[in-house]
Amino acid sequence: MRFSVPRSLLLAAALCGGHSLRAQEPISGEMEIPVAIGQVLKGMRLPQYEKANPEKLSLRFNADSAERTEEKKFTFKGLRIEIFDKTADKATMEVILSAAVYDRDTQLLTSTEPAKIKGEQFEVVGSQLEFDSKTRSSRLIGPVFMTITQMEERASP
Repeated sequence: MRFSVPRSLLLAAALCGGHSLRAQEPISGEMEIPVAIGQVLKGMRLPQYEKANPEKLSLRFNADSAERTEEKKFTFKGLRIEIFDKTADKATMEVILSAAVYDRDTQLLTSTEPAKIKGEQFEVVGSQLEFDSKTRSSRLIGPVFMTITQMEERASP
């Protein structure tokens, strides 16, 4: 008997093995967040587009609040990152963080609180997360737990 595992589940499984989840296309430029130092922005929604196709939505950062704490550092509360694959109608995956810090120098988003990555057929939860906004790669730091919510079984002839 053979199982056919969707690509999104294979990518999620790689996270549990200590590997990174990487995107097909890099996103365009450096993430720009229009906030002055010390200013808090409520209800932030920040789209990012693919480098090769500047009209194709790649990521969307949604935060309950964003504060620029230093010239190149931002603190987020209630952050949800939507990752789009083929269409901007529905996110392929979501990264959910209660609190995170983004460093423009390293272009890394880090969270020392529990993080969740959700796809249509899986959910992965880790104690901490690092997210590279250039390459759309995530790294969950353990302990890490994965739940597969739906898996299609196909028998081979």
